[in-house]
Amino acid sequence: MRIAHPRHSAALLLAGLLALSGCSTDPGPEQLRKAEARYQELIDRKLAAQDPAWAEVAAQFEAIPKDSKARPEAEKRLAALKTAREKIPPRPLARPGATGQGASDVEAKRAACEALAKKMGESQTDVMRDTLRKVLETCQAELVRLEANEHPPGEEVHPPGEGAH
Repeated sequence: MRIAHPRHSAALLLAGLLALSGCSTDPGPEQLRKAEARYQELIDRKLAAQDPAWAEVAAQFEAIPKDSKARPEAEKRLAALKTAREKIPPRPLARPGATGQGASDVEAKRAACEALAKKMGESQTDVMRDTLRKVLETCQAELVRLEANEHPPGEEVHPPGEGAH
């Protein structure tokens, strides 16, 4: 049995490694680069999240192989796209947090009463105006009740004898 010369073994090993490295290239980074370029283009064009062009971008991110080193970044972009494309709940569920216009029941009721008053002012007939006046009076009475029971944070009302804990 003949043993290969060390110089030949090293050359064969190097050739094998080069051949293998050429076969195992990850297409993900290149796909990610193209998808991100398109993503940025759509952002620059200020396209709405519901525009069909975003579906193409999502498909490009989705096409990145699951075992690619670029997949985690693609997943982040896909999650952002999904969040942006979700429909916003209709009012009143889409009311802001604890501060700002529409943040409380009082603000919402005040806006409703203002809308009724405006509609009453725009009405063309006395019958319609009288109907709206009655609805507006009910709305205003409810607004007064809500304002009487609303307290700023930290100023909650406690029943007699309880006190703040």
